[in-house]
Amino acid sequence: MNAVTEKPRILLVDDEERILRSLGMLLRMHYQVFATSDGHEALAILRREKIHVLISDQRMPVMTGTELLRQARVIAPDTIRILLTGYADADAALAAVNEGEIFRYINKPWGPKELRDTIAQAVQIAQQLDAPAAAATAATADTRLTCLVLDRDIATYQAVKELLEPAHEVLWRRTIDGALDVLTTQPVAILVTELSLGDEDLSAMLKTLKQEHPELLTIILTCFKDTSRLVELINQAQIYRYLPKPLRKGLLGQNIESTIARYRRLRAQPVQVLTQAVEKPQVPAQQQKTAQIAQYLGWLRSRNKAPA
Repeated sequence: MNAVTEKPRILLVDDEERILRSLGMLLRMHYQVFATSDGHEALAILRREKIHVLISDQRMPVMTGTELLRQARVIAPDTIRILLTGYADADAALAAVNEGEIFRYINKPWGPKELRDTIAQAVQIAQQLDAPAAAATAATADTRLTCLVLDRDIATYQAVKELLEPAHEVLWRRTIDGALDVLTTQPVAILVTELSLGDEDLSAMLKTLKQEHPELLTIILTCFKDTSRLVELINQAQIYRYLPKPLRKGLLGQNIESTIARYRRLRAQPVQVLTQAVEKPQVPAQQQKTAQIAQYLGWLRSRNKAPA
């Protein structure tokens, strides 16, 4: 970039002019800001400009935020995508994960510090992706991967096994302890998991695993659509896909293929792992649970390394 345009570039998309003005005032000191209320214009900007971070509202009349983010992912895959919305919309959150592969989901009204910190982190990642050292290494297309299924339902394991074997290894565990034992003894590329086992919520485990293993990609299969829980998992666990139960084998197969392709990109271009960065849990109880799981992971590692 030349001296005039050396600031990182942010693209803001919202149909409310008031929001665009507020965001622009908040960000213009540190970034070159592009702003539009039209999703089609936003896509045109992405095609002609190097944009580091795209921030889009969800509910817009011409094009929804999730549709914009889906197309943006194809046009400018290294642009970090953030969804900003004032509505608790589970379907929008699901689409943002599955189609837009967003970095963060931020609720309106936002806290200025929270938003500035999130954007600064996103910009830093985008700049590193754009650096010359970020070039891809040798392809790993023929690597045999390991997929771990954590679910009490044998049908889930059988479906994943049928889709992946014999090209890849599929392991099945029905308890958290069993799953953590696998994760501390061998490299796992993909975790296919329920969101709860009986009364036990797996959210804290998923958040801790992403901090410990940022390259691990998680597919959640569940019959529940809880928006607040899903937003936490986007921001604090970087879940890769969130799919409904009962299982649809065709849909599961398509998303497992996408997950394998994404994992291979992470391995071929290690700097891409930065896009898997997560927020730290904010609620004290969650922090305590996360710390307990992290401690347990450490104990498992030390046990597995001990001489027989």
